[in-house]
Amino acid sequence: MKTYRVEEMAGEMAVSRHVANADTPWEAATNATGKEVKGRREEKFWVRVTDEQARAVYKYVFKWPFVSRLQR
Repeated sequence: MKTYRVEEMAGEMAVSRHVANADTPWEAATNATGKEVKGRREEKFWVRVTDEQARAVYKYVFKWPFVSRLQR
């Protein structure tokens, strides 16, 4: 398992930060946020997952139907 930094994003601003241990970055995003994710395009609310050891950044959004707590 790897350790990932998971940040919930609103645009380019991190609104929540977590550390998650997982085999893959999307599992880290799901474990840290408690919500399923899929690949990001240009959505405003998204999840950034960083693998600092591999120097890689992954971008995801929450699978629909889901309303962000920031959209309420």
